[in-house]
Amino acid sequence: MQHSDYQELLALQAVDALDAPDAQAIARHLESCAECRGELATLSDAAALLAHSAEPAVPSDEVRRRILRQVHGPGGFKAAASQLVPLSPSLSSYGLIMLRLAAAIALVVLFLGIIVLWRRDATARREISTLARQLNQQQRELQIDRDKLALQSEALALLNSPDAKKIALAGTATAQTAHATLVYDQKTRHGVLMIEGLPATPADKAYEVWFIPKASAPIPGRTFTVNADGRALVSDSLPLAAGSAAVVAITLEPKSGSTAPTGPIYLASPVS
Repeated sequence: MQHSDYQELLALQAVDALDAPDAQAIARHLESCAECRGELATLSDAAALLAHSAEPAVPSDEVRRRILRQVHGPGGFKAAASQLVPLSPSLSSYGLIMLRLAAAIALVVLFLGIIVLWRRDATARREISTLARQLNQQQRELQIDRDKLALQSEALALLNSPDAKKIALAGTATAQTAHATLVYDQKTRHGVLMIEGLPATPADKAYEVWFIPKASAPIPGRTFTVNADGRALVSDSLPLAAGSAAVVAITLEPKSGSTAPTGPIYLASPVS
């Protein structure tokens, strides 16, 4: 049997309503399945509570009158004792008891069935929630891959454009092995910065691009992080105020970025 088949037998096992083969099968399964043992314990507790809550059967008036006639008859109880015969419950009293018992059993089985369905529904909801989170994560990762592919295509198009201009950035003493290339269209001033070799980005920090005109304050550009290999592709546009001879630099700043450089310079283009 499948695991779900054993779970369907647990409610009947809790009220001892299984035949011998099924009872033996569920007993063998319970030896190796902690989940079903826990569920059976819960169902058994519920069955016991329902059994204790059932009203006790009250003897019928006919049974009470017959007992009293024997006690108060001639010669008292002792004299009548030899004449006592086994009493069988009346048909109506016996039928009432059986109806109450059947109703109690039906109520227990119904209640246990509801518990089983509720627990399966809760399990299904948890599984659906887990699948939804996994799907959202996969969609986010897919979108990241699409964005990277779009940037790579944009960089390739710029490299092949006759109006493209390249600016090389070299690593400073802070990041000697790092290097980068800014490729941008001289007409639209839009470009892509291709970076390699930067140290991993701290959790509370971000790298920030700066355009530094001659004799003017640095103009902030995009913030970004690098992957495990220290690489990044950053899409940005050169501000008109930066002119064509601005120095391009990269510093490490707070995660939200800065309006003026506060950290050390990791990459910088030559001063023209």
